[in-house]
Amino acid sequence: MGREKAKMKLIEAVKEDKIHNRKIDVTTYELDDNTIMVYGELIDRRLVDTYSVEDESIDAGIVHHMRICLKVNLTSLTIEEIEVELPVTPKDECGELEKSLDGVKGLRVTSGFTYNVKTLVGGRKGCIHLTTLLLTMAPAILQGYWVHGDRDPKRRNMSGEHIEKYLIDGCYVWRREGPLVEKIAGKLGISFPPLRPGSGPSK
Repeated sequence: MGREKAKMKLIEAVKEDKIHNRKIDVTTYELDDNTIMVYGELIDRRLVDTYSVEDESIDAGIVHHMRICLKVNLTSLTIEEIEVELPVTPKDECGELEKSLDGVKGLRVTSGFTYNVKTLVGGRKGCIHLTTLLLTMAPAILQGYWVHGDRDPKRRNMSGEHIEKYLIDGCYVWRREGPLVEKIAGKLGISFPPLRPGSGPSK
């Protein structure tokens, strides 16, 4: 397990004058051997009274409450279905965006996912908060994928190609020359090619 850290010094110096809170929660459910459902929720809460850009007074409270539900195929990590709910938004016009993420249906959660999402549904075509929630869900989809496989080692995909694609150089611990990768490679009886000079992991 990870080591327990000492408290952050920066936050200890902050006064009790909280003004905003954002909570993002992502949960993964197992549908069957090949499918998971990933549910994400974002809540923005203003903790003080404010004024809109039109100088209208706004009471403290929830300003954004958004939900996304994704059905993901585990064989290909493809988003098969997507649903969006917008229980609370700052403007009535925001409610028109419930279908704004439909364009990500069929995307694979792999290298280039962030770029593809921003290209398809980002900017003026969508909602920055929905996009933020969706992009936050992507790593959680992978975590759910691994947990699904780890429940039964017999169905776990541990091929060299798979590990290279989703894990190698994804972080410091999984760097290709590190002890963990060396251990896994030895267990599988494989080797991973060294990183070419001037290259790096895909964005």
